[in-house]
Amino acid sequence: TRRAGLRVVPFLLAAACGPTTPSPSPSPSLSPSAPPTPNACVGTPSAYARVVSDWWIPRCSLEHNIYNDPQTALGSPDAAGFGPESYSGFISLGFGGRVTVDLGGCLTDRPGADLRVFQAVSGEPVSVSVSPSPDGPFTLLEAREPCGTRLDAVKGYCDFDLAAGGVTQARYVRVEDGELFPCPGGTTSEGADLDAVRALGVAT
Repeated sequence: TRRAGLRVVPFLLAAACGPTTPSPSPSPSLSPSAPPTPNACVGTPSAYARVVSDWWIPRCSLEHNIYNDPQTALGSPDAAGFGPESYSGFISLGFGGRVTVDLGGCLTDRPGADLRVFQAVSGEPVSVSVSPSPDGPFTLLEAREPCGTRLDAVKGYCDFDLAAGGVTQARYVRVEDGELFPCPGGTTSEGADLDAVRALGVAT
């Protein structure tokens, strides 16, 4: 009847509006956090580079140079012999070639020079870049820096400061030919001749 209908209406309205006491909402599920990115720039560096992480020499230079072993850039400077075909202890980088070495730990900027690049035979310029990671990015410290302060008749060197590139730490050092003499150049040791890379301030 009509009266019964009137009594049902409030009940239907309450049901439509839901319970008057709110029920707790479930907490959102938290997705697992991504693992932290490994920091390659840790530990104490060796005094001299101990691993070649990357190298590239253009084909023309590889075909004409006879000093093509990147492993000769590791360890202490040991370039020796006489030219043009009786040298030992270095790699000729060729036209714009490069070698990237791992110091084995993190080198931290200090007052003055932080890196010494040993360059054999002559004083060809080199460009040096650094990074905390083998994958880069690499920061240029100096471009086409003359590299021939003499140690003896064969060995020379040049120094680099991390602060020149605005960086405070580095583990990987990339040394690139800065002579940029077109190939073929009529020599068996085309380009800068990399002998060794030293972390200054690290005990030998």
